[in-house]
Amino acid sequence: MNPTWKIRAQKPYTAVAQLSEVLKIPHFVAQLLLQRGIERREQAQVFFKPQQGTLHDPFLMHNMSAAVARLSQAITYQEKVLLYGDYDVDGTTAVALMAEQLAELGLECAYYIPDRYREGYGVSAAGIDYTIEAGYDLLITLDCGIKAHTQLARAHEAQIDIIVCDHHQPDSTLPPGIILNPKQAACAYPYAELSGCGVAFKLLQGLYQFLQRDEQQLFKSLDLVALAIGADIVELLGENRVLCARGLTQLNTAPRPAFLAILALASKSLPLSLRDIVFVLAPRINAAGRIASGKRAVDWMLSTDQKEIEALASEINTDNTTRRALDQENTAQALAQITSDPNFDTQFTTVVYDPNWHKGVVGIVASRLIETHYRPTIVLTESNGVLTGSARCMQPLNLYELLEQCQQHLVQFGGHQFAAGLSLLPEHLDAFKDAFETAVATVLSGQQLQRQIDIDTPLEFKELGSNPQLHFPRILQILSAFEPCGPGNLHPVFVAKNCLVLDYIVLKGAHLKLKLIQEGSQVSIDAIGFNLAAFEQELAAGVFIDIVFQITSNTYLNRTTLQLVLQDLCMSA
Repeated sequence: MNPTWKIRAQKPYTAVAQLSEVLKIPHFVAQLLLQRGIERREQAQVFFKPQQGTLHDPFLMHNMSAAVARLSQAITYQEKVLLYGDYDVDGTTAVALMAEQLAELGLECAYYIPDRYREGYGVSAAGIDYTIEAGYDLLITLDCGIKAHTQLARAHEAQIDIIVCDHHQPDSTLPPGIILNPKQAACAYPYAELSGCGVAFKLLQGLYQFLQRDEQQLFKSLDLVALAIGADIVELLGENRVLCARGLTQLNTAPRPAFLAILALASKSLPLSLRDIVFVLAPRINAAGRIASGKRAVDWMLSTDQKEIEALASEINTDNTTRRALDQENTAQALAQITSDPNFDTQFTTVVYDPNWHKGVVGIVASRLIETHYRPTIVLTESNGVLTGSARCMQPLNLYELLEQCQQHLVQFGGHQFAAGLSLLPEHLDAFKDAFETAVATVLSGQQLQRQIDIDTPLEFKELGSNPQLHFPRILQILSAFEPCGPGNLHPVFVAKNCLVLDYIVLKGAHLKLKLIQEGSQVSIDAIGFNLAAFEQELAAGVFIDIVFQITSNTYLNRTTLQLVLQDLCMSA
């Protein structure tokens, strides 16, 4: 089914013209800023140049004073502290951040990353057994713990103090311990969308302030926070935008040796954008937890021994190669399962299960299935007699709320609006599938979801300027200042109509390369449509097309030019 195009509500011309004049920017850029709530020069300065000084006071977070006091006590008395983190990027970077910075403050901590296959997601019984047996005084959970009522109660009964640093949606009741979570009902912190690593950063920021230490040392670890923000797909507004932007600067100006080693194996060089983090660094770190052990990723990020770094980077890169092969194999099997289901076309959800699928890639497979079949999707496999898996969905649905409606059939679940993990007993699978299908159908009022491309604003080529050598670099510079882009601040998307096709070719049998011009503009512009070769049969030199696109740069033979990246196209009316 072809996606629908939806243009966002456009701001009044007078407001656009006024902001355009004040900032000396093209009208279409002013429109983009107004849509993001930026109406004045001062707001634009904060948006385009995120500053550390705009970060919120960490002590505005509920329980921060208690958490800082307890951690300060651990430093003073050199207590045994265990950092317990999830095995994904957000969890492992949070552990690395905390271990690195507490060592800087004089406290060496041990860390524990659960085994995805033996222990599963979150705080495990085995992890608590280890914590008790090893005699730790303080347990700090990172990117997990907010739903670990039973496990943390055991640690509490064993006289172990607990600090929970989490950002997942809490239950109405909380586990024992000092809870740091901006989503908890009692918390009035001004920004609730921090990553798990971001919550850990705020704890450290509070600790630095309490100890009256120079926070510049803490900011040297912001590369880890930026990595977590990109990988966990949290929104890129407010405090996250500041943390991510400053973290990217740190990563590109003073990259840690671990990242340089993995970039060399990936044939990627600096500088990195957030997109590079999402598609180059994050998958490799995730692969460690999916295929082998998330602890390997923490060891690698923290290491200062070049030989060890290179050895671990090689192992992690191999894990990623294995992950890709499993991803492709399991996705093909899941698609075949869907094809053989005679009732699939009338359903509102996709739920597939195979006991032999690899537990480490079911989340990736769920995302792949959505690319083909645009529905809320759950992919399940079997582990230790329990069905376990990952769920993915899209707007306007809230996956966490949907799973809440089915929780009587689940052993446990947790996650966000668009991604979640879950487990259930095999005998409850059919009942769960029916309940999930009913919950989604009810929210959608019986209407199938249709893929939609959201467009920020129409754009005519003449608005890009008439002199490519003079105007195009400035356009690229202005649009690059919208970075880092992600949820809440997506890459600007435009629509242009009646574009004349001057020439086109198909690259590698899959991609379209076009040269386009539009009435009123004397400049032809190159466009690339990845995986849009199916449109070739409709094209010919001299036809007019409407296009949805983003604006990027393309560097070839040391020459950088403006390029349109097509999201979709159709014949002009």
